[in-house]
Amino acid sequence: MQIFLVRHGATDWNLQGRCQGATDLDLNEVGVRQAEEIASSLTNATIHGIYSSNLKRAQQTAQFFSLHHQLPVLIETDVRELDHGELEGLTFAEIKENYSQFIQKWRTEPAEIQVPGGERLVDVARRAWSGLNRIVQRHAAEEAVVVVSHNFPILGIICRITGTHLNNYRAFHVDPCSVTRLSHRGGDHWEVTSINNQEYTAETPLQRL
Repeated sequence: MQIFLVRHGATDWNLQGRCQGATDLDLNEVGVRQAEEIASSLTNATIHGIYSSNLKRAQQTAQFFSLHHQLPVLIETDVRELDHGELEGLTFAEIKENYSQFIQKWRTEPAEIQVPGGERLVDVARRAWSGLNRIVQRHAAEEAVVVVSHNFPILGIICRITGTHLNNYRAFHVDPCSVTRLSHRGGDHWEVTSINNQEYTAETPLQRL
């Protein structure tokens, strides 16, 4: 089975360098263009299912795939973004200034530390993996699906498949509307076949937490 794991298109907070997790923002003009382009790039692919997190920016991205493939967008809440709690809406400079101890710990051991008022990365990775497996169970081995998710769930999935510890998630990077391709051959036989393919999307430089 083939999975096209897509990060949603850009929002205003992405472009402003603001921390964005559970806050439910729409795509901005750049994000809409990215979503149109990446969906168009997969027009000739045979897709059997389209899934999205419950956040608007992911659903709006998924709708462009829906238009091309005449399939409904199904919601899988477990692939939603990490809840950034008190950090939501802050710039990265503000986070460094006001949450310096958290940032120091996050830089070295992000997996188990809880974001103030939010979630732990390890918990996000677990639920995203569960959500992905529920999706896979709904489809035959020869089918392909699009799953529109977010930065940290996608990084958690990549780390799980590649055997990379979550503390080292920065070994990988996924930009808005990039595609990460996965292959599932049954059981525990997973492979990451490509990461962060954004050949068809507008370039959007972003800061990273």
